Amino acid sequence: TVARRRPSLAEHGRGLHLIAELADHVRLRNRPGRGAVVSFERMLKWREDALLRVS
Repeated sequence: TVARRRPSLAEHGRGLHLIAELADHVRLRNRPGRGAVVSFERMLKWREDALLRVS
């Protein structure tokens, strides 16, 4: 979980918090020697009158 709070005017450090708040599913993986991998999904609901249709 992303529990650490940053000052609201901070120039950095908001990314994981924003992802956690806006995404439906978040996955964080550590790859030793290669860094971290962050995967996230956001489920979209399409309006009936949307110009772009999903099939």
